[in-house]
Amino acid sequence: MTMVRLDPFAMLREFDRLFEGEGQLERTWVPRIDAFTVDGKLVVRAEVPGVAPEDIDVTVEDGKLVISGKRHFEDEVTEAGWHRKEIFEGEFKRTLFLPESADLEKIEAKTRNGILEVTIPMMAEALPKKVTVKVED
Repeated sequence: MTMVRLDPFAMLREFDRLFEGEGQLERTWVPRIDAFTVDGKLVVRAEVPGVAPEDIDVTVEDGKLVISGKRHFEDEVTEAGWHRKEIFEGEFKRTLFLPESADLEKIEAKTRNGILEVTIPMMAEALPKKVTVKVED
């Protein structure tokens, strides 16, 4: 019977090797998002630091909210000049399915301090309705 030594950190070292440039790993990024409902509206927030507002596209297609864009930096540095590169740049795309009750005609989007906020009102007939219970004598 052959004994095999378990190295729990082998995979972590492999990831480090890939990120350090010894391996070929495509560098892409996807903004993190929050989605929540408040006051009868669906609010979607996306982290887009370093992305100019004119480089962000917010569209609705086939019942989906699509947030896409690109981030790039003006300063060009040759590969030999890099000591470390962890800030992703390039194109991104996030897609979220919208509820049928979303009022697609009234969607608003704004950006501030690197956060994109998309507000989608819900149609009034789709909002919860409170029913009063009558008491009979």
